[in-house]
Amino acid sequence: MFPDYAGTVLWLGDPVAYGSSGLTDGLIRDLKAWEQCYYDALTPDLEWRSAELARQYTEEGNQLAARVADELGDGYEVEFRSFEPGAGRRRFHGTGAALNARAAAAFAELAATLKAEQEQSGGDDGYAFAPVSGNIFKPPRGRVDRGSES
Repeated sequence: MFPDYAGTVLWLGDPVAYGSSGLTDGLIRDLKAWEQCYYDALTPDLEWRSAELARQYTEEGNQLAARVADELGDGYEVEFRSFEPGAGRRRFHGTGAALNARAAAAFAELAATLKAEQEQSGGDDGYAFAPVSGNIFKPPRGRVDRGSES
């Protein structure tokens, strides 16, 4: 979970649109507001306007990550990546059964799709995937293309 100009702070391989997350409206509203506060706390050079704004971003991010984890339940781990210097990453687990079965089901489907795509690609990082056609393009084994050499 982190803001990165993707229209969402939710990620599972790729950005997860709020509308397909299944999360409650109140949590989605709070995630959007937190994301906007992050952008507002940055200068045009993407530096923090103040250390206090960075601290607030991290504190609220930790609270929101815990709320996401609680909605998803103990079958999920939510990682929050803070951009505050020295804050790093924290992981959160739900405290029991999912508080939001719809969100847990939505993320289960997203995770299954991601796993199937990874298995289809053979787990290689060296491939291209065309989502519309479903085609996977892998480089020939043993061939390393170093680009044109002069």
